Amino acid sequence: MLSDQKVLVTGGAGFIGSCLVQTLSERGADVLALDNEFAGSSALVPDGVRFENIDIRDEQIPEIVSDFEPDALIHLAALHYIPYCNANPEEAFQVNVMGTRNVLAAAREVDSLESVIFTSSAAVYPPRNQANSETSATGPMDIYGETKLIGEDLMRLFNQETDVSTTTARLFNVYGPNETNEHLIPAIVSQVRSGSRNIELGNLTPKRDFIHVSDVAKALITLLTQSDDGYSTYNVGTGVEYSVREVVEKTSDALGEEIEIVQDEERVRDSDRPHLKAAISKIQSDFGWEPEVEFVTGLRDLLQQEEEVLVT
Repeated sequence: MLSDQKVLVTGGAGFIGSCLVQTLSERGADVLALDNEFAGSSALVPDGVRFENIDIRDEQIPEIVSDFEPDALIHLAALHYIPYCNANPEEAFQVNVMGTRNVLAAAREVDSLESVIFTSSAAVYPPRNQANSETSATGPMDIYGETKLIGEDLMRLFNQETDVSTTTARLFNVYGPNETNEHLIPAIVSQVRSGSRNIELGNLTPKRDFIHVSDVAKALITLLTQSDDGYSTYNVGTGVEYSVREVVEKTSDALGEEIEIVQDEERVRDSDRPHLKAAISKIQSDFGWEPEVEFVTGLRDLLQQEEEVLVT
């Protein structure tokens, strides 16, 4: 189904983007990856995939998009590490909002374009104790979530103006190989790799819905190939949440060794929400999509891959 499709991926050299580009390429798509390598790296882009080092705010974006004539656009490029966004709110707004506007302005001029996928975030939801469904009220608690919610509005407007099938994917906590920001699981893995079995962490009780990057890539391709015309929003998560303590326990299971936690006060975040879990019945019922990677298995594979990288 993808063998005759030209797919443009912004953020295609990043953590999620590189995995997605690899999967698209393996399924026969003709892919162009755009990335300014702020957090990603062209080394992660598979051989044979076209790559352009460019910022999504750049004035050359319309020319690049027009020349490629994509059938589909998957827009992942963003500043998404929340502490960085909080420390640099103007830059976060410029990249995540104005950059998105620039990409969509270019997309409006492409006659071949049939579908757009936008990666939003669970950060658009306010703190709540139950699972978040797509119909749950939004209420971001940080600049990153605010920019993603504006991005969703831009996507909705784009669909109304162009009739191009447009889908927002609200991603929950993604983990896996090649993660480029210092989130919880990379912090644990890096300390385990260094030989430590006393892991220094901050907040220990918050619960998150962790989904493997390969499952996210498959979900985005499902949305790309199966979404109907119009505008729609889907959560992409597992429907299961784990506390920080439980993540360490699962990592211990994956490693086959005991791991102890040392709470580091300098790592504690004042605004950490207690729960963030996805309700995924919509994507399940509409497309039959299910997450495939069991959490301990994903952690074990990640630890083995990281160890292999360390050895080489």
